[in-house]
Amino acid sequence: MRKPAMGGARPVAVVGLAGLVLLGLPLSGFAEGRCPAGMFETGSRDFIACAPIPGYGEGGEEERQETIEMVWADRWGAYATEKGASGLGVANGRASKAAAENDAVLDCKQVAKEPGKCSVQLSFYNQCAAYAWGGGHGIAASAVDEKTAIREATKLCDEASGVECLIYHSGCSFQEAVPP
Repeated sequence: MRKPAMGGARPVAVVGLAGLVLLGLPLSGFAEGRCPAGMFETGSRDFIACAPIPGYGEGGEEERQETIEMVWADRWGAYATEKGASGLGVANGRASKAAAENDAVLDCKQVAKEPGKCSVQLSFYNQCAAYAWGGGHGIAASAVDEKTAIREATKLCDEASGVECLIYHSGCSFQEAVPP
């Protein structure tokens, strides 16, 4: 009787496949490479990036995100000037007309030659304003946007002074989203 050609040895294909499976098991924990948990390595040889593993960390429950309701709050601004001089006080983004006017007067008093002569020239809310100065005259104007406020203040100042006025200040006080 003849011996089988392979004798008692197992077929190479079976050993090879089993060997590859056994070799791969200890390395399966390194599938994510240099990326943090829940991410896998992607990219090229020169550039490595991490991308999320689809479905990783999903517990089956919907995540609940808290939504914070916001309301729009008016914001006030004001200009205060020193009568007969060039002192100018500015306030923008205040919660009330009184706060804007008070802060503008206080700001004017910081730079005025005669602080007692500071008074409110213009109050505005949810829009922009500009202050133009020329020929001893200062004029403030407000409008829906800064460009229009600048144009209006310059025009009014030019007419009042008879000379070409320059913009001394411009700014906006728009509504802000705040918690209720």
